[in-house]
Amino acid sequence: MRKKKGITQEQLSIMLNISANHLAKVETGSRCCSIELLQDLSSCLNVRTDYLLNGDAPHNNHLRERLTFLAQELEKITADLPVWG
Repeated sequence: MRKKKGITQEQLSIMLNISANHLAKVETGSRCCSIELLQDLSSCLNVRTDYLLNGDAPHNNHLRERLTFLAQELEKITADLPVWG
């Protein structure tokens, strides 16, 4: 989201009053953030906190359903193939 908005890590870290290193760890998921930081991120990026937590959930659900369907279809196809060996 930050990159879509054209904001660098350095710029956002200054806006949030945290180190760029801390922000990088939050972005990669190697460090959790406080509720306060989540609210500040939401404000700086002009998005809702639930979007930061869940992303575009309906889109993610659609992709998950599609991938599950395709995996099941692939399983059916491969089940009918002869086993070599």
